[in-house]
Amino acid sequence: MPRGDHDADTGQRAHIKSSGKVDMTLPASEAFLLFSAQGERRWVAGWNPHYVHPVNPCVQEGAVFQTLKPDVGTATWVQTRHDPASGCTSFVYFVPDHHVAQVDVSVTPIGTERSRACVTYRMTSLSLHADDFVLAFAETFEAFMADWATTIQRHIEQGVPLDGM
Repeated sequence: MPRGDHDADTGQRAHIKSSGKVDMTLPASEAFLLFSAQGERRWVAGWNPHYVHPVNPCVQEGAVFQTLKPDVGTATWVQTRHDPASGCTSFVYFVPDHHVAQVDVSVTPIGTERSRACVTYRMTSLSLHADDFVLAFAETFEAFMADWATTIQRHIEQGVPLDGM
């Protein structure tokens, strides 16, 4: 949907689907750990999930946590899939009166010491004032994924060890 191609009269909201890839210098089993509420603390600046259920940090289907999205509000996340054997994890998050998104991540091996995360965001605006946010997210998704790749690689080279997570 091109920018501005949303109709306040009909209530049609902006919806996007964007996908990208991140190559990592980690085995898939270790890289998979980075894509959880707790794992993202290791590489996402300011990421500080507040656990709602269960209240102790955990990685499991049905886990609920909240994060603050600057300039948007509080996002409530639900982990809808956690399958280490297949390398797949999924989340849905909701920002009241703004947008809702589904995030799917699939981590696959590239040999024994490298891996690739395929990331897909599906996002829908929930209000007229959020339509431009959703459309802008799609327009900048490639840069968003490039930033993930850079940040994750910096973590791998300089960050907290991944063991003991």
